[in-house]
Amino acid sequence: MAKKTVVICTSQPGTGRDLYLQKLRKKRDFLYYHLFEYIVDEAEKEGYALSTQNVLDFYDSKPAKLESFRSKALAKIIQEIQEKDGIHVISTPYHFEWKGKSYTGLKEDEVKALDPDLFLVIIDDIVRVKDRLKKDPQWGEHKFTLVQLAQWRRDEILGVYGLSRRFTPYKEFFLVAQENEIEFLEELIFMRNKRKVYLSHPITGESTDFFKKIQRFSSILQPYYTIFDPYMIKDWEMVETWRNVRNKAIREGKETPKKIRVSIDYAEGKKDYELDSWDIEAAIKNLRAQVIDIDYKIIESCNSIIAYHPREQLSAGVMCEMVYSMSLAKFVYAYYPYEPSPFFEWYTTKIFSDEKKMIKYLIDIGK
Repeated sequence: MAKKTVVICTSQPGTGRDLYLQKLRKKRDFLYYHLFEYIVDEAEKEGYALSTQNVLDFYDSKPAKLESFRSKALAKIIQEIQEKDGIHVISTPYHFEWKGKSYTGLKEDEVKALDPDLFLVIIDDIVRVKDRLKKDPQWGEHKFTLVQLAQWRRDEILGVYGLSRRFTPYKEFFLVAQENEIEFLEELIFMRNKRKVYLSHPITGESTDFFKKIQRFSSILQPYYTIFDPYMIKDWEMVETWRNVRNKAIREGKETPKKIRVSIDYAEGKKDYELDSWDIEAAIKNLRAQVIDIDYKIIESCNSIIAYHPREQLSAGVMCEMVYSMSLAKFVYAYYPYEPSPFFEWYTTKIFSDEKKMIKYLIDIGK
């Protein structure tokens, strides 16, 4: 690893970004820069007492002044980075929404001065983000709709992705689902040469046993690859619940229920949410588009894709991901224990009908 690695880690508020990073700090040593704390220090020098509760109101009333504090804070961070080798992680949101206005937490020239090696955007499903914000003193009084939170996340992802493309060659850019264990984040930062693969598999209609099988398959390959599993992003649960409720109402000629119950399986256990139908309906088109856009951006950042497809009926999502991967000159390795269609076969680099042979092949090339 290089003597110095600079990481910009962002997320929309409510994802638990800093707690996630703090968990990693208990395991691995790295230099950590919470940009807001540096801004507070600069403000104190001029007699301003900023906190999470008043900073955005201050930004709204004195934008130029806060921009000045941020510029000075980043200059200090840049100086500290220049003085020390090691892993340097800068933590800050990129995009803010406050009182109907949008604010940017990082400017292009500031990012160019930091010259990061990689960008990480921590993401989580918007239902859990909404739940966290309700409990946050900074945001608790504001009743965010799902569509607001979905758009907020979209702006965060697109903004940071755009910054990573302002460099030649492009800087590494990864979307990190907060549901992943801390070892996943550790690999992206500390094991940057480890090959990244996107694990494509059916999701719709699959049972808990199927996802356990996916986890088992993933765990066998994990020593050799950093594995991105789209099921770690749980928006799909709400999208599918909404689709099933709507289709049932259409079939029965009834109105959609005013409240919809959504159950989501997290690593920490199942959690039930009761959501307003109007709120889901307003967000659903944005969420459906994001499901695809997020998966495609992850595929773009990976070296190859593994399509794990043990059922005979083809998944439209898996097929689309294979086609997209081929268009980016990615290697596509598929497990399909049936006679494949010519289209499925066409969009694979290598196809296996035997799972054990596929695992052995992937381990061999992973070594």
